[in-house]
Amino acid sequence: MSSRRSRRNKHKQVKNDIPNGVSANDLPQINNTLSSFVSGLGYDNFGGSQLSQTDTQFKNLRYYMISNMRQLLSQMYVEHGLIQTLCDQPVDDAFRGGVKVDSDQLDEDEIEQLLESVESEGIIQIVAQAFKWNRLYGGAGVLIISGKNHEKELTELSEGNKLEFRAVDMWELFYNKQNVAGGYQNITPLPDSGETEFNYYGNRIHSSHVLILKGKEAPSFLKPRLRGWGMAEPERVVRSLNQYFKNNEVIFELLDEAKIDVYKISGFSSSMASDEATNQIKKRIQLSNETKNILGALVMDTEDEYIQKQMSFSGLGEMLTQIRMSIANDFHMPLTKLFGVSSSGFNSGEDDIENYNSMIDGEVRAKAKPIIINILKLKCQTLFGISPDDLTIEFEPLRVLSADQEETVKGQKYNRYSGMYAQGILTDKEYSELLKKHELLDMETEVIAGTREAEIPEAPASFDVPTNIISKQKTI
Repeated sequence: MSSRRSRRNKHKQVKNDIPNGVSANDLPQINNTLSSFVSGLGYDNFGGSQLSQTDTQFKNLRYYMISNMRQLLSQMYVEHGLIQTLCDQPVDDAFRGGVKVDSDQLDEDEIEQLLESVESEGIIQIVAQAFKWNRLYGGAGVLIISGKNHEKELTELSEGNKLEFRAVDMWELFYNKQNVAGGYQNITPLPDSGETEFNYYGNRIHSSHVLILKGKEAPSFLKPRLRGWGMAEPERVVRSLNQYFKNNEVIFELLDEAKIDVYKISGFSSSMASDEATNQIKKRIQLSNETKNILGALVMDTEDEYIQKQMSFSGLGEMLTQIRMSIANDFHMPLTKLFGVSSSGFNSGEDDIENYNSMIDGEVRAKAKPIIINILKLKCQTLFGISPDDLTIEFEPLRVLSADQEETVKGQKYNRYSGMYAQGILTDKEYSELLKKHELLDMETEVIAGTREAEIPEAPASFDVPTNIISKQKTI
């Protein structure tokens, strides 16, 4: 009896809580509407914020790769200076000053001859151009032209053999329609698939005749789309570039609307009903503008008014600064390299340059060393008939010292070697060779040649750097 009474009271309470004009059958629909309203405020059905949902990430992805769009990348490189800077500047800085060559199997004269041959043929510039194509397209190569059958594996070259090199991009080394007359071929070899042939404008090229370069490796889920090549550098900067282009377009359009002349003409609305009156108003405004431009004065009727409105560009400068910072962050390059804008605030720019130099060492120079060493070994085969297996190269330092700093470093080296020679640690010939090697001596002395024995000097109290000791670098 009590249970029946409690159920009756509960039913009365629920019935009393329903607003007037709303039936009990409408309650489920009202609850669904409230749930949708609450969800629209930023909360899902489980009470979590939409900030933690993945919808935002999905909406901000394009789901295709511009590394597969040869025409787009080519046009962007030609028309946009930022893309040229992205592809060319790190490579130019990496190869700046050339490289130094060292090998125990080659004497100094042979190294000198090797460097002169490489410099005269512009081989370093060819390698640099291949790296620029690699950054633009995500893949490139250096084609070896030796006069031998390019359809078979490249064998060891002999002394006096013809040897040339050519920079090519990945689209010139792929079996597809653009390089083969008559349409697509049935085979599409990948650089990692074990196939040993490329097609270079209809010529079948064995892979041993090509030094392959690849861009940054893509994740395994996307890697098959790149056909064995790497990602193009513009792949990661699409969003920041779009912001930069949009900002420039807005500024360009606003420049045309910076000044607007407003004429308030008596009876203008009624005059527009007549074609003759409309033409008279157009002629009147044209004459007023011509008079204003020529004489700097404007004559009007007493019932007419003239107002000049000028648009304000406040805020666009700050927006452009933020966009430039976003571009520099995506490019991994400092603002001074991209826009010529120096660092502000407490930052002197040294940290930015150090990060940039680290990027060059890791992304350009580390990949360039094996390519250049292989090329130098091939040149040694054609020049000397040997292929040294201990050949090494060294790039010039990325940090450029001032004239005073360079002289200070040379002075410290000179004092160090002179002290070691005075103490008998170095022989006369070793001492002279060190001075010449570290560019403190620019001539061939009799001691180095072995035609005269040096007299052991007395140890001086201090060593001063001679002002006339300047050496010429042996670089390419």
